[in-house]
Amino acid sequence: MKLGYARVSKEEQADSLPAQVARLQAAGCDRIVQELESGRNDDRAGLAEVVSEVRAGRVTELVITRADRLGRNAAFADELLALCAIQSVTVKALDGGTIESATPQGFLQARLLTTMAEVESRMLSLRIRSQFVQYRAQGRHLRRRKPFGYRNGADHKLEPHPEQWPQALKVIERLRELGSFSAVIRDLPSWCEWTPGGGNLLAWFINPVIRGHVGHHLDKASGKSWGRRWGEMHYDQHPALISEADWQELADHLRRPTRQFVPGSTSEARHALTGLLKCEACGYRMRRNASGQTAWWRCRHRLCNDHAVIRESDALPLAVAACVEAADRLAAAYAMPADEDPAVAAKRRDLDQLEGLARRNPALAPAADMLRMEIESLSRRPRVVPELDGLTEQLRDPQFFAGATPQEQRTMFAAVLESLVVGRAGAIHARPRSW
Repeated sequence: MKLGYARVSKEEQADSLPAQVARLQAAGCDRIVQELESGRNDDRAGLAEVVSEVRAGRVTELVITRADRLGRNAAFADELLALCAIQSVTVKALDGGTIESATPQGFLQARLLTTMAEVESRMLSLRIRSQFVQYRAQGRHLRRRKPFGYRNGADHKLEPHPEQWPQALKVIERLRELGSFSAVIRDLPSWCEWTPGGGNLLAWFINPVIRGHVGHHLDKASGKSWGRRWGEMHYDQHPALISEADWQELADHLRRPTRQFVPGSTSEARHALTGLLKCEACGYRMRRNASGQTAWWRCRHRLCNDHAVIRESDALPLAVAACVEAADRLAAAYAMPADEDPAVAAKRRDLDQLEGLARRNPALAPAADMLRMEIESLSRRPRVVPELDGLTEQLRDPQFFAGATPQEQRTMFAAVLESLVVGRAGAIHARPRSW
């Protein structure tokens, strides 16, 4: 049979597909395969059907409108033309004449046509990439879908949406008041037109757009939660729903442990280590299970590649030792003047080194900007002095933990430790709480 093949790359070009089909019908094609797919994709269902028909020997002539309809990959198109030559199938382009690769002259003609199609595609991609580099440098938001609260403004920059902006501000205020994403989601339908799921609300909150920044080149390996990273960041490009310092403070509040590992909590704790142990591989909190008379803490996150596990009888002494050490460090830190905060001083030293490297390598400038904003946020945060009087002496008493209830033990842990990170081999690294 005489087989026709028609293809366009994008939805915007779909209107031209009937024109190709009409030309192929006028050329006398017995059957026409048509599809909407990029020519760079070699795994096309329609093209696979054409190859199958040619290989089965049911085609005498393959008709296309132009050589680039076969694809924009020269090597793949050459293989298809070679298969047609083997099967004695004539390949005819309505805008170019017969294409055949059995003779040296025909091989040269076919190779030139397919190579020019690939070169044209590569040049187009190069122009588009260069244009996107300029757009990113101008702070444009290049995604079609705009975050809630914003709309497209002048020069493709974001501006407040007249109807959504007040609601977006109220979403942030409700996050402060209720302290959790799930509580805000349940509250939204009563007053807001936007009713996202839990993951969508978290993604909106961690999107740098609401802080006035525009991020590009999202690192997909960084996940969809708090660890999400962008390869390129442009700061202060449009009005912000929340300042960077306020966002950091609210983010710390929303990320706080909700399973009762909170200083001053009056709820009962079933176990001293509840909410304290984290898996080193994935960062998720570990869960307890008992087997006979032995209790274990394990990471049960389904996406973790290296599930941490530790026996409770081994973890508790390590937690006590880490608590004593952290209490000593915090007591020494708060004995210093307030302007000598060791955490901020260490970050300032790191910033000095990073700025020096950024002067020689501009690619490090975004990392330096992020560290500078973090230091400013820590400097603005109000300093809350913990109750450390007598804490160190109590922790050093070997009988203190032996006679304490799980609630008392965990309250002491919560006053001093942020978490204990457990590796697969049972190694523990303490993260002291910072105020």
